[in-house]
Amino acid sequence: MNILMVGHSGAGKTSYMAGLYKQFGGETDGFGLWMSDSNKRDNLIHLAQGIERGYYPNGTDIASQYQFYLQFDDELLIPFNWYDYRGGALSESSKYSPDAQELLRRMNSADALIVFLDGAKITQMTDDDLEEEYDILLWAIQNTISKRSSEGTYFPISFIITKGDLYPYYDVLLNSPGLNYFMPLIKNISNSKNAAGMIGVVEVSKDGISNVFSPLIFSLYYGMHHYIKARIESMNAEIEKYNSYDPGLIDDFFVGLDHLFGGDSKTDRQLAAESMERIQEEKQKLENLEALSSGMEEILNKFVEHNMIIKF
Repeated sequence: MNILMVGHSGAGKTSYMAGLYKQFGGETDGFGLWMSDSNKRDNLIHLAQGIERGYYPNGTDIASQYQFYLQFDDELLIPFNWYDYRGGALSESSKYSPDAQELLRRMNSADALIVFLDGAKITQMTDDDLEEEYDILLWAIQNTISKRSSEGTYFPISFIITKGDLYPYYDVLLNSPGLNYFMPLIKNISNSKNAAGMIGVVEVSKDGISNVFSPLIFSLYYGMHHYIKARIESMNAEIEKYNSYDPGLIDDFFVGLDHLFGGDSKTDRQLAAESMERIQEEKQKLENLEALSSGMEEILNKFVEHNMIIKF
């Protein structure tokens, strides 16, 4: 799975990533995140420790790509790539510029999108500010949704308002000019059969971390259909392979001779047994994903019930 983050410089993507990993990195009880790259892992931990002391990171302090696994109770279940888009497209004036086209390409190839809106800015923006800031982004998202509709593929989009710790109440953020600028798009997503959306406010500051898990679990829950489809195709391929084998004693006899003369052939019976083992492994993974999906749905429903996110 590929999850794409987009947002202007200073919108809070770096702080979000540090806060997310601080809360869920290496967690072995319930949901957690795991990655093998120790340098990236240590850097996220270092950034989170700085935030606890009131030092906020720069946008260049995180890598442009992370390879994670979502784990549950210490079992690695879903691999996903997390991309931080840093191109200049968001500040472009032309949809035909190379940067704008690259943003569109990345968005079209993503399984889920997270849009970061700067909570310190969106309450004060004028109409001219909004058009200059978000016009290219709005165009790219609309284009991607249209493409997904024609292909019949699904696309989850999260609108994440950062720096919620600056406001005692979130109403000013949820009714801000910045979020209202996206309302026509939000209505289109709500009416689409090939898209799902959510809005959430996150906090990552020295005073604490709040709601950072919701965009990730939303993206994975609605975006992992590609991963499940790949697992099903893998199992079906193994079933076909298994059905093609025709074990027999004469086959075993000739392979036995092959081994005597230094060969390494396997009988159809052995190949069938190995294929069945792989089928059982794939079946177990699919059963785990089904159980995981139900758990994710319960979490999302709780987020909605507690007004942590708005789903549409």
